[in-house]
Amino acid sequence: MTRGLAVSSEAALRGVWAERLGVAADAFDRPGPTFVERSDLAAVVVVRLGATTAVAAPERALRGLRSLAPAQLVDVGALLGAVEALRPNLLGAASLSFGDAQSIVPCLTRSARPGTEAEVETVLSGCSVAEREESGLSQMAMRWIVSNRHGDPGGAAGYEVWNGALAHVGAAVDAESRGQGLGLSAASAAVLHAIGAGLVPQWRCRRGNVTSARLSERLGFVTLGDQVTIDLMALETV
Repeated sequence: MTRGLAVSSEAALRGVWAERLGVAADAFDRPGPTFVERSDLAAVVVVRLGATTAVAAPERALRGLRSLAPAQLVDVGALLGAVEALRPNLLGAASLSFGDAQSIVPCLTRSARPGTEAEVETVLSGCSVAEREESGLSQMAMRWIVSNRHGDPGGAAGYEVWNGALAHVGAAVDAESRGQGLGLSAASAAVLHAIGAGLVPQWRCRRGNVTSARLSERLGFVTLGDQVTIDLMALETV
């Protein structure tokens, strides 16, 4: 059974997302949609947390988005149709899950250790370009490595600190090392370190990535929402 998050953890994650989107600090405390004009963006960023959906976009995009029903604000087809004139390009659609000491179930079945740049690169070199980008490990300072049955780096995980409160977690496993529990152990090490540092771990899972979803569920992450990001190509050079 999945355990819920502590009240303080939920408050922290809502505060971070409000700050990153530029909406009111208490925006995610109120149900319903909230819109914020962001002239610095050439994109639409939609984040749903619980019963609240926040939309950050330039005014030209908001004109069409405000007419959508709440459920349509995280529907990729509806979003693309609402900003069709701005040449939209879907950058990503993902679920957002979070964990803390109350929900996380450690799964350190294999020994994890701090990873070097070369070891992380060894793992990523065995992944597809899409997997590499989704993991985000290349940009993370805190990273852990788990060796495969041959003693070589096979799994990696790490996190990036967001706004001093969230630990955005990423993980990857070399294609030839999968099925050995390496990703689970590496991710466990990263998550436990983040919790020990007083952070709330966040797991962003691309829609359709069943392996990532299962891993986060096994670790005890609680899915609370969604994120959809759409690039507006017509505004990129404006």
